[in-house]
Amino acid sequence: MSDQNSILCPSCHLATAVMIRSAYDKPNTGLRYEIGECNHCDSCVLIIRTRVNQQISKVYPSPLPRSTDERIPEIIKSDFDEALLCLSVGANRGAAVLARRALQAMCKDKGATKKDLKDQIDELFTKNVITEDLKKWSHEVRYIGNDAAHPNGVEVDKEDAEEIIDLLDSLCEVLYVTPAKAINRRKIREAKKDGTT
Repeated sequence: MSDQNSILCPSCHLATAVMIRSAYDKPNTGLRYEIGECNHCDSCVLIIRTRVNQQISKVYPSPLPRSTDERIPEIIKSDFDEALLCLSVGANRGAAVLARRALQAMCKDKGATKKDLKDQIDELFTKNVITEDLKKWSHEVRYIGNDAAHPNGVEVDKEDAEEIIDLLDSLCEVLYVTPAKAINRRKIREAKKDGTT
């Protein structure tokens, strides 16, 4: 039987309606425990559902809050995905440190040669790789990531972690995803013009 509540699969990070393979109604709790199988990658998850309204209340392992775009280079995407995983379990400092790490990988990927992240960000701005706004966004990710990495008395809470993850996502969108979309659109247009499609 197919489950009508879509989840993000913790393994393949795709939205799926899981196939229920086994279920157990826990007495006197109103909860139902189910083993579900992802329709995309066949991995299994534990689902806790309320019996009254059939709503999923928890999935184990915890899925990422969202998936990252496949057009982001793997060296950046792997850190970004791990930051999202940290965020999904409330490890806000871990999320912030990994967002900072993904940003540094991004700077190196875009040609920064300086040693420190601050200098790498400024170098990309000087080389016109990023705009003034992108430079400011990058420094915000760096500041919060530094606060998370160093015991300086500044706490990184959920809101901080979520905001720099959003900034990192915006940076990836501008530097990788949107250019890839434009290249693909140009290829489609040229193929239509040449009559090859």
